[in-house]
Amino acid sequence: MSRSDPAAAALRPVLVHHDATVARVSLVPDGALLVAGDGIEVDVTVDAGAWLDLIEPGGTVAYDMRGGHASWDVRIQLGAGARLTWAGRPFVVSAGADVGRSTVAQLADGAYLALRETVVLGRDGEWPGTLRQRITVERDGHPVLVEDLPLGPWPTSGLIGKHRVLASVLCIGAPVGADVESIGRLDLDDGGVMWRRLGVQAHETTLDTAWQVARGAVAPP
Repeated sequence: MSRSDPAAAALRPVLVHHDATVARVSLVPDGALLVAGDGIEVDVTVDAGAWLDLIEPGGTVAYDMRGGHASWDVRIQLGAGARLTWAGRPFVVSAGADVGRSTVAQLADGAYLALRETVVLGRDGEWPGTLRQRITVERDGHPVLVEDLPLGPWPTSGLIGKHRVLASVLCIGAPVGADVESIGRLDLDDGGVMWRRLGVQAHETTLDTAWQVARGAVAPP
């Protein structure tokens, strides 16, 4: 993990548990995130046959940047048969925030990926900030998912009325039965499943069952 300014806050990986092929790592912020000028870069590499379980102790708040900008970029490389489960916590885009957030995941043949994320547009009782969210997932060099989603204090397709919370769960590489958790489910053309849900409050928009399904499918038996 790196940052654009050595004096700025960053994410610190804390090893929670490990053995020969499994590691659980907590991503702990070393200070207030995100503020104007922050450039967070997270590089995740899982070698062939290993399993990395990433957890976050708390959510992230992008604060009012008063005309500034911040970025949050994730790059994921998974080797053949590698497994990554990442239980993201809410990412709150406060009024006045301007954030570019991207995730690029490259999976080798036979790799498994489960990602969970929740975007909250604005803190309680305030207008949302601006977020440009991009995600690209490739498996063996072929695109599985490409999404570019601009979100902010304007009407956005798919976000209606007071629904300011967007929860997502993504499962790639592991089979999920067609009859499993059908509400909010999107089956991708090249394999994989995404679940989406809109809500007013983050605690009401959790997709807990979908995450249990995705994580259980990706985790080793």
